[in-house]
Amino acid sequence: MLNSAKCLFKYSGPTSYALQNLKEGTLFCQHYAAYNDPFEYWARIIEGMPDSEREPDRFIAAIRAWGFDVSTIEEARVDSLIQEHFIEYFNECQGYVPPFDVMREGMRIACFSSEQDNLLLWSHYGDGLRGFCVEFDENSITNSEPKGDLLDVAYLNSPPKVDSFIYGIAWDQDWYSQTAIQETNARIKCQGKPEPCAEIQMYEESGAEALKTMRDIWQQVFATKPAEWSYESERRLLVQTNKSDNTPLVRSYPREAVRAVIVGERMPDAYKAELLAVLAENYAGVPVRTARRAQSAYALVID
Repeated sequence: MLNSAKCLFKYSGPTSYALQNLKEGTLFCQHYAAYNDPFEYWARIIEGMPDSEREPDRFIAAIRAWGFDVSTIEEARVDSLIQEHFIEYFNECQGYVPPFDVMREGMRIACFSSEQDNLLLWSHYGDGLRGFCVEFDENSITNSEPKGDLLDVAYLNSPPKVDSFIYGIAWDQDWYSQTAIQETNARIKCQGKPEPCAEIQMYEESGAEALKTMRDIWQQVFATKPAEWSYESERRLLVQTNKSDNTPLVRSYPREAVRAVIVGERMPDAYKAELLAVLAENYAGVPVRTARRAQSAYALVID
């Protein structure tokens, strides 16, 4: 469930902890309670199979996720295939629903930005250009052990309402599509027909739609924040753990994960000397750039 390749920027103030983490090649992945936004993980998660009488909208949404083009309960009731199979199918899909509440407690988060010249981030997290910003390689970060997923944070005006049952149906639809593609390819090969099969395109489109549904739900559950935070352009690394407390996960990354280091122009000389020594010892050849205030605009120049 990874995004297409984008830049990852991690801002730090001029602290001994930031130097130590860079020296050791580690990231602190925190429990959501450690962050300063009180609305972290504030999505409302709806669980259980939908009831057509009490929850008609949920029921129709589930039927549509299953692949039936219906808009009302009446349409669903006159469809013999739906009526004959939905109880069995819904019971099956219930087993594919992730335990989101449990997962959120075990999830650990590391926060990045997609911007290197954000004035507010340099002010708030980079201590007013006294700190530094590390540019990371996305693949190196996500593929370190334990592996993680990267999500762009969605900034909303109100908390999302998430139907976990729809995720279970989408998971099944994706599995079905991938299985159908494999079986169709095998049949084409066996029959000696080299031309593309329209069935494959249909299954690919169905699988892509299911994956999008899963990713959207994943984002709503694990990566939504109030719109007021949108200036951060946050991308977050999610690492699932079995932890039952709020302790952080210290996660290592390979040295080649660091692409560049950007130094704030107001960094104290003594700290800069320490930082450059750490880079020379552990990240030889990594470019070191400087973030400077532009003379004619409220902007930063990075050179």
